[in-house]
Amino acid sequence: MATYTHFAKQPDVLKHLILCEVLRNEAPQVYVETNSACAIYSMTQTPEQQYGIYHFLEKADDDKSLKDSIYYQLESTEMAKENYLGSPALAMNVLGKQAKRFVFFDLEKSALENVDIYAKQIGLSTSVEIYHTDSLKGTIELLPSLPASSFIHIDPYEIDKKGDSGVTYLDVLIQATQLGMKCLLWYGFMTGDDKASLDNYIVSSLEKARIKDYIGVELTMNSIKKDSILCNPGI
Repeated sequence: MATYTHFAKQPDVLKHLILCEVLRNEAPQVYVETNSACAIYSMTQTPEQQYGIYHFLEKADDDKSLKDSIYYQLESTEMAKENYLGSPALAMNVLGKQAKRFVFFDLEKSALENVDIYAKQIGLSTSVEIYHTDSLKGTIELLPSLPASSFIHIDPYEIDKKGDSGVTYLDVLIQATQLGMKCLLWYGFMTGDDKASLDNYIVSSLEKARIKDYIGVELTMNSIKKDSILCNPGI
């Protein structure tokens, strides 16, 4: 899958470790993912992957909480076959048949085909829906029909850019939250100034919507400077 090369790098490890634990705790009836990418990837053993999933699996042996995590259990089994599970596969494996519906959006048709094939392999094809369309418009239109027990995984990288429908991915989170749903939102920044701008955008938007019960977790790499990019930190 040449289009998606981010898999198994350190940002994916953090993101997927948290996603698995949240899904296990929340056990939603409906899982929606705005930017799914693939369900499963063949490893390419790049330096970034060595510092990502390979490093995690090695160091997790020394930490019981990491080794006992469902993420470790799923990825270590698949990595023995030189494969990495993306978020669609992780969600399907964590939730299984207890979830009534999985909804995946992506603009890459081949990625959705990958998700569809994997769903059939693990016997979940009847509960999986794939949409080859703009997920901003698609998710906003879908939200009113979903039960409050739904979980929305929002992972576009850029959360403050309006799509053709005139909304941003933060707008998706806000509307889903107002409907009583749980959400997980991921975003990236390249400089300290970017981070400050996003912090202000998120806080002001949530305050305007009178939403107070969100937890924000930040990972800022040492290579990220105030207003310049030394390298692409990928997070």
